[in-house]
Amino acid sequence: MNQVSDDINKKKFRVARNSLFAAIFIVTIKLIASVFSGSLAVLSEFFHSSTDLLACIATLLSVRYSIKPPDREHHYGHEKIESFSALFQVLILVIMCIYIFYEAIERILRPPEIRLNFWIFAVIMICILIDFWRYKVLKKTAREAKSQALEGDALHFSSDILSSVVVLLSMSLYYFSDTSLLSPYKSIITYVDPVTAIIVSLIIIYTTFNLTRKAYDSLMDRVPPGIEKEIRDLVNETKEIEGIKNLRIRSSGAKYYIDMIILVDRTKQFSRVHEITDRAEARIKAKYPAADIVIHSEPTETQNETLSEKVKLICSEYELRCHDIFIHKTGEEHNLDLHIEVPVSFNLEEAHKLINYAEENIKKRIRTIKTINIHIDELSEMTYNSKDITGNSGEIIEAIKKIINDSDAVIKCKDFKILENNNNLRISLTCEFDGLLPMEKVHNEVTILENKIYYKFKNTNTNINSVIIHSEPYQIN
Repeated sequence: MNQVSDDINKKKFRVARNSLFAAIFIVTIKLIASVFSGSLAVLSEFFHSSTDLLACIATLLSVRYSIKPPDREHHYGHEKIESFSALFQVLILVIMCIYIFYEAIERILRPPEIRLNFWIFAVIMICILIDFWRYKVLKKTAREAKSQALEGDALHFSSDILSSVVVLLSMSLYYFSDTSLLSPYKSIITYVDPVTAIIVSLIIIYTTFNLTRKAYDSLMDRVPPGIEKEIRDLVNETKEIEGIKNLRIRSSGAKYYIDMIILVDRTKQFSRVHEITDRAEARIKAKYPAADIVIHSEPTETQNETLSEKVKLICSEYELRCHDIFIHKTGEEHNLDLHIEVPVSFNLEEAHKLINYAEENIKKRIRTIKTINIHIDELSEMTYNSKDITGNSGEIIEAIKKIINDSDAVIKCKDFKILENNNNLRISLTCEFDGLLPMEKVHNEVTILENKIYYKFKNTNTNINSVIIHSEPYQIN
């Protein structure tokens, strides 16, 4: 658990605990006020506040449990307990409403004597002020911590304020019912107290409805409104992501759990795909810091793929590597030349069989390719035990220099290296060209020179297995 989350959880618990202390105080003074006044409205306020006291206890316990980190049996943590706490509060509220309705009907049928004085009014006023303070603190903390339990408490106390104001109004009417202004309506004012109690109950029911809906949505993992579109927009705006195949979101307390499958160009290397996934996750984290994000990437074909990339991908399905791919177009048809590497442990028949499978698949998947010419190479990843004989190969180097010097394009040759392996020679050197020459011309010249070196030693005792000429722009010393 990071420091920010730890601080928020401590604040949640502290606010819930202080709210409990305030609830105990309010219940006590409302009980005293209801006993001395005989008012059902005040009594209903006492019961309403009693439910708040039970709700505060449930909230405190649920908050204490919800901040526990995930364990072996609860991989997603314990935040859902707050939703059960909210439903428990709903149950208590419903029971209290039933009782208040019953008492209200009894009072309408048999109006009791109500005794009011300054202290009764003072109790209600004090309760309104305390409830307002509790509501503000709880609402702010619930918003910061995205705590459903604290939000439920805040809703309770906002209804307390409304109901207390209604009770205060009804008591004021009853208290001044003997005045000349209100005495004609005294018989009607007698029923204000039970009617007010019913109004308070309706306020509680309204609060209960909202609380039930939120708790139900949380337990059913309903996607919060607007969050899915925001996340889709964030991911789709991430460069190199082709789209979203699947997206699932669930919330638990202040945390969102986001699982998704994104589509990425199948030609991308694994390390590059990982970077793209990290960028998408970072964009979501910037908007939802507490989110737990799992992103799975799937390769997808894109319109930007070249024919060479398609060919490489098809060969890779047979665990074959290819290089020197050359595609030439005649009319609407494509012709393909390439080198494919096979393990040296294969004989020709085994290698040819595997190559045929790849060739058939290339033609099947890329309909425009009609002819394929494949040069079979040995696997380039092998490591050979070779001997450096450059120092003893003066005649070979001089013969190669003579071939190179006949080229008008080469300005200088250098860095000769000759390696021997099983009587086969591998020759490498560097040729410098004019840096402004087109790459196509340089490549053609290098290919011609490599072939000339092969042919120079073709019918001799010198077995040349490989010639590699590295091209560089000429540097003036």
